[in-house]
Amino acid sequence: MSAPAGERSETPDGLERVLDGDAISRRAFAARVSLLLGSAAAASVRTDIAGAQTPSKTSFVIAQGGDVSRLDPHMSTVVHDTAVSFNVFDNLVSRRRDGRLEPSLATSWELVSPTLWRFVLRRGVTFHNGDPFTAADVKFSIERTQDPAAKTLVRTVFTTVERVEVSGPHAVLLHTRKPDPLLPARLAFFGGQIIPKSHFERVSAEGFNARPVGTGPLRFVEHIKSDRVVLERSSGYWGGDIAAERVTFRAIPETGPRVAALLKGEADLITTLPPDHVERVDMHPSTRVEETLYAGLHLLVVDSRRPPLDNPKVKQALSLAIDREAILKDMWHGRGLVPNGPIPKGDNFYDDARPPFKYDPALARQRLREGSYKGEVIYLESSSGYLTNDKPMSEALISMWQDVGLNVKLEIHEFSVMMQKLRERSFKGLRLGSPASTLGDPDGMMWRLLGPGGAHDTWRHPRFDELGEAARFSIDEEFRSRCYRAMVSIFLEYLPWIPIIQPVEWYGVRRSVDWKPYPTQQMELRQFNLKLRRA
Repeated sequence: MSAPAGERSETPDGLERVLDGDAISRRAFAARVSLLLGSAAAASVRTDIAGAQTPSKTSFVIAQGGDVSRLDPHMSTVVHDTAVSFNVFDNLVSRRRDGRLEPSLATSWELVSPTLWRFVLRRGVTFHNGDPFTAADVKFSIERTQDPAAKTLVRTVFTTVERVEVSGPHAVLLHTRKPDPLLPARLAFFGGQIIPKSHFERVSAEGFNARPVGTGPLRFVEHIKSDRVVLERSSGYWGGDIAAERVTFRAIPETGPRVAALLKGEADLITTLPPDHVERVDMHPSTRVEETLYAGLHLLVVDSRRPPLDNPKVKQALSLAIDREAILKDMWHGRGLVPNGPIPKGDNFYDDARPPFKYDPALARQRLREGSYKGEVIYLESSSGYLTNDKPMSEALISMWQDVGLNVKLEIHEFSVMMQKLRERSFKGLRLGSPASTLGDPDGMMWRLLGPGGAHDTWRHPRFDELGEAARFSIDEEFRSRCYRAMVSIFLEYLPWIPIIQPVEWYGVRRSVDWKPYPTQQMELRQFNLKLRRA
């Protein structure tokens, strides 16, 4: 699958200017901010938190497809973990389900100059252990994500930040290396959770992961490995007490028992509901189904350093052998999309004109001949219960690859093993993943993960890197579009990921629960997204 003629060698106009960091006007930069993030993130944002009635004492149970592996929010971006951490911790900025940015631990933010942002912090907030929340915690949290010694899994999120400056106890200044109009949005997702500096230094990273302390609406109670994580309401939370007094995240990897727990009333909400169970759950008198198009992709992460995956022809053959339409039809009842590249539909710069990935077994065999493939073993590592249909999809892929002469071996691991391998970067070749677009922009998924130092940094291409760095700092939307078009063309030749589908995701919910899913899989339990009523 070669790149379209002329695209690989494209040099977007102004690349040298952007790379050289030519000055831009504050007015132009502010306009770019408003365009990308909406008026809430322009020169200044303020809000008042309305008082809330105290909810009745209730319990709320969420059944997930696997156990929580890490409770430290800077050490994981996988959905089972972030479902917990996004409710134990707060970010400076909050993203709502419709993509709107709202104040959180920061009550306002202001663009002081093209490379300087000022954030005013919420007063009177305390961590769950009683420590006051201050600017020192913000500085510590952001700097920790960048610290090579900390080895966080979110270290590429704030690489645009040059330094964090405390400006009194309730304000911070974030200096960026070059203009970064996406900074408020970055602060609203992975890596932006604020942790308590003094407490963390007292208990160490290991102690903090065992018993995390945040400022969020839920406080940690206990984690019983392979069983459950228990949280309780943080009474007096600045955003209003949430609807449930106690929230339990249960690990139920198998679909049948997970659905049964919902139907029997043992769970109030379940994730990764397969389409085969959608009608059953929706027709039940006490349950319903919520769905959303995932703001990301189900894909294969490729370690391109491992032969024969270091050969682009072999990776192209792997992609060409996948009948994505059949996967969507058979496993998702046709609900979802066949991708056309690494940018999901809904993101800025998604190109509707680009054709979807092709299914062509004959061309796949030709690519294998061109790549001198001799039947070397390729490993696919996956789990059961992490993604909807992850095990049957993995088995279907193996069958499709065998049909064209690829020798791919499937290894199914426990979810905790997969997470350990992710932290150690010890996968053998291919693994099933589902990255989310955290910014609604290629910088929040493709570049965050595939860029230098990213969690999927197992392949490098100098031109891809140059374009990604340039697009990140430009305020010229047409220039960024040209950069990303060229990056996608390089991607399609070298395939550091092999996208499979962009699926619709289903959740099973009790009818007594008012809750809506986020396209990014963010499990939002705050007052504005969770209400409990009598059945």
